[in-house]
Amino acid sequence: MSTKRIAWLVTHDAYIDRRIFFFADVLQENGYTVKLFPAAYTDFTNDRDPEYVVRPLDWKTVKLYGLKTGALLANEQALLEAVIQKQEQYHAEHQRYAAGLGELSGARKSKDGYTIKTVGERSGFFASLEKGGRCLVYDSRTRHVTVITDRALAAEAREYERAIVSADLNKVAGDGYTMLGDIAVAYTEGPRGRALAAHCKSADNGVWLFNNDPPELYCGVPIPWGELGEDELEGKRFDFREYRKIVYDFSPILERVRRSLRHEKPDLVYVADLPTLPIGVMLKEAVGCKLMVDCHEWWYKQARLWESTMKNKIEMSEKSEAELYPRCDVCITVGKYLAQDMGECYNKHFDVIYSCMSADLSLAYTERERDFWSRYGVPRGSRVAIFQGSMTELRNLDNLARATRYLEDDCYLAVVGGGPYEETFLKILEQEGRKDRVVMVGWVNQSELLKFTVNADLGVLPYSAMDEYFSYSVPNKLMEYFEATLPMLYDVSMKEISMVAGEHGVGVAEDLSDPDKFGRTLNALLHDPQRVAAMKANYANCKNKFSYESQKAAFEKILQENGLLND
Repeated sequence: MSTKRIAWLVTHDAYIDRRIFFFADVLQENGYTVKLFPAAYTDFTNDRDPEYVVRPLDWKTVKLYGLKTGALLANEQALLEAVIQKQEQYHAEHQRYAAGLGELSGARKSKDGYTIKTVGERSGFFASLEKGGRCLVYDSRTRHVTVITDRALAAEAREYERAIVSADLNKVAGDGYTMLGDIAVAYTEGPRGRALAAHCKSADNGVWLFNNDPPELYCGVPIPWGELGEDELEGKRFDFREYRKIVYDFSPILERVRRSLRHEKPDLVYVADLPTLPIGVMLKEAVGCKLMVDCHEWWYKQARLWESTMKNKIEMSEKSEAELYPRCDVCITVGKYLAQDMGECYNKHFDVIYSCMSADLSLAYTERERDFWSRYGVPRGSRVAIFQGSMTELRNLDNLARATRYLEDDCYLAVVGGGPYEETFLKILEQEGRKDRVVMVGWVNQSELLKFTVNADLGVLPYSAMDEYFSYSVPNKLMEYFEATLPMLYDVSMKEISMVAGEHGVGVAEDLSDPDKFGRTLNALLHDPQRVAAMKANYANCKNKFSYESQKAAFEKILQENGLLND
C-alpha cells in the first residue's frame, strides 16, 4: 500500500506566479499533500490563496468572545465570580443591579494587580477586570466573557471588526473578496485554518482575522527578519550570513518553515529560483528530503541586466548558483536554450517545463465575446492587439509606445498590466505615439487574464534581446497566447520565442528594436485577417504541445525518473 507523500514548495515571491501553482497542482494529482511557503502578502483584492499556502505571519490573539467563566485563569475566575455573586445578591434585594462597585457591600476596586469595575441597570450588568493592557468583560445577559488581550490593539481592530461583521459573504464567495471602504474582506488561512479576514490596502500593516468556531479575533503581522547569524534547522547549523546580507534575506520564510517542521517533514522540497534555495538545501540536509529547484531565471545574469550597479549582489549570486545547483536532486528551467547553457555551466542536467496555465486557469470556460472591448470605449469591428504583463524596464516598451503612431483609426493596442515603467510609457506615448489608439486596462488578476487574451486579434511580445541570455527568455505571455490560440508578433532576436512560435507558424518575427518597423508590421498584421487566420489555424498542430496536460506529463516523467512517484 502506497503512503501519502508530502511536498513543500518555497518561493521568495509575494504575488505567487501561476507557474508555481502548476507544480502544486500536478503534485497533488499524484498523491502528494502540499504546503506552499511564499513571502508575506495581504492584498485580498488579488486572487485568493489556495488553502495550502502558508504565509510568514505572526498571529496575536486580540479578543476571545463567548467564554464561560470556567475557561478563565483561576484567579480571574474567582475575582469575576465574586462580583457576579454580589450583583445577584444586590438584585435580589433591590430589583435592579448596582450602578457601580460603590453600591456593593465589601466589594474591592482592585486585587492581585487587577482593577475591578461593574456597571449595572435593571435588566443586567457588566463586570470587568483590567491588568496592563489585558481586559475581561462579563455580560450578565449572555453569561459570557470577552477577553481583550491588548486594549490598544483592540481599539485599532474596531473598524476591521465592523467590516467583517458587515461583509456580504455571498459576494466574498463569488468574487473572492468584498470591499468596505478601503478595507478588503476575504477568506484566508489563519492559526486555526480557513477564516474570514480583513485588510486595509492603504495601511498595509497586517491582517485582522475572525475565527468563528470558537469565536476569536486575531491580528497577523509579517514575521520579522531574524538576526544576521547562523541559521539553525533540526539541530543543524548553516552559515548563509553573507548570502542573506547581499542576495536575499529569507529568514521570515525560514521561520515559518521551521514552525511547520514541528508537525510534519517533507519528502520533496520544490524551490522557485535562487533567493530561497538555501532553505531547500538546509531542509535536504536536516530531514533527508529530495530537493528540486525550478529556475525561472538564471539569477546572476538576471541581476547583471536589472541591477547592473550592484556588483556584490551579482558576484554573490553567481557564486551561490555554482555552489547550490549541483546540490539539488532535480533541476528544472523554463526553456530549452536556457536548460542547455545552464547544464553546461554547472555540469548538471536541467529538465524543461514550459510555463503553461495551471489546471484552474485554463481556457476551458473562457469564450470570445462579441462586444468585449466596448466597455473600454473601443468601437465594434475594431482590431485589437494586446500586450499583457508587468511594465518594467528592458522590455522594449518604449518602442511599443512609439509603434502606436502607425496604428490606423480602426486599430487599438490594449495594455493589460502595470508596473514602475507605466509612467514613462505614457509620457513616450503622449509625445511620440498615438494615445487615442491605446487602452490602458491596468492590472488584472491571473484568474481573469485569459478573458482579455482570447478577445484580442494579435498578441505582442515586444522584448528585444540585449544579450545572449535575454534571447532565451520565455515570458509567461507566450504560453498565455498559446492557450488562447492568439497569433503573435515577436522580435527576431528572441531565440526561444522564435523556436516556440516561429517554427509552428503561429507568429511573425520583426526587428522590434526599430519602432518604425515595429509599428508598420503591427498595423499591417491587424489589417491582414487572412494571414492572422492562417496563423490561428496553425495552432491546431501545436497547441497541445504546451498545454497543461502535456507539461503535466513531462513533469510526471521527471518525477518518475527520480523515484518521486508512488508505484
